[in-house]
Amino acid sequence: MAENDNDIDNEDKTEEASVERREDFREKGSVAHSHELSQVAGLAAIAIFLGWYAPQIVIRAEKILINNFKSIEHFRVNEKNILSYLGTQWAEILYITLPFFLVAAVASSLSSLLQTQFNWSWKKLEPDWSKLNPITGIGRLFSKEMLVGLFKTIAKLLAVSVVAWLVLAGEWRKVPSLLHANYAASWMYWTEITQHLLWGVVGLMLFVGAADFIYNFVTLENKMKMTKQEVKEETKQRESDPHVKAKLRRMAREIATRKTVENTRKATVLITNPTHYSIAIRYELGMPAPLVVAKGVDFLALKMRETAKELDIPIVENKSLARAIYASVKEGDEIPAGMYQAISEIIRFVFKLKGISIAKKSDKNAQQPAQDV
Repeated sequence: MAENDNDIDNEDKTEEASVERREDFREKGSVAHSHELSQVAGLAAIAIFLGWYAPQIVIRAEKILINNFKSIEHFRVNEKNILSYLGTQWAEILYITLPFFLVAAVASSLSSLLQTQFNWSWKKLEPDWSKLNPITGIGRLFSKEMLVGLFKTIAKLLAVSVVAWLVLAGEWRKVPSLLHANYAASWMYWTEITQHLLWGVVGLMLFVGAADFIYNFVTLENKMKMTKQEVKEETKQRESDPHVKAKLRRMAREIATRKTVENTRKATVLITNPTHYSIAIRYELGMPAPLVVAKGVDFLALKMRETAKELDIPIVENKSLARAIYASVKEGDEIPAGMYQAISEIIRFVFKLKGISIAKKSDKNAQQPAQDV
């Protein structure tokens, strides 16, 4: 019955997830993520690190063996020195192996953060006592997620097995000859084989991880979908909740600011009030008329001036013209004919600064606007 209910719910969820619902999922830590891709990053980091660290391992291990052989004559293991001896050996082993764990941990963590766009949620670490219920636990054993996890595990085992066989199959005849090689040469040989094995596993696991990420992304998108009733309730709550209203206004203001700043980057000149208004004008040779690509007041005007200064866009102060354009011309519209004379003086001044001559235009269709400007 529960499965049927879930199917009905999934069928009813026909609406795309809203911004609030996506944000709620992110706060709970529910974002598209593949553990296999994190494992791939860890293995790749180990393979790269091994090529640099292998010579140091050989030197360190050789030193350990020499010291142990030299101490055989006078060292006798007893209950007083056994702990000290074991502690020394374990310290040497950790010195050799611990860097690999650290490199893998850093690479895997960075991969996870990149996949989740640096999302971090403590709610994932909160205990879920419902998972201790044996009845629901048995149900999860036969769930879709468990079957997908089983498939991924089998795929990983096959990937490792196939790569191991392909890499090692051609090396069996070379292994006996290592009896005649010195210690360092033998270790470097196996280091090279290990690197080939790791890179082979990384290559195959990359396909498994990519498929897993796509599957998780699609599954999460379907899970985030909403019913028509949920959309209505969320809209009602949004309209009545002052916090939500403030958040939406802030988001809208940020989006508008980004758009205005991006359009200001395309401007030829910025006309200012100078403190309250900013108008970004774009004009290039061949254009029929100058365009208003962006305009802003107060804080937005300040951001436009800052952007213009960063990109060395000329800033011209003209209070009356800035106010007139702001009041009568929409963003993306051409300058009206009544303002050509004032704009032409500013553009000629800007072109003169840049060493551009308007008289050099070759586009016949643009000759008349050139005379106006």
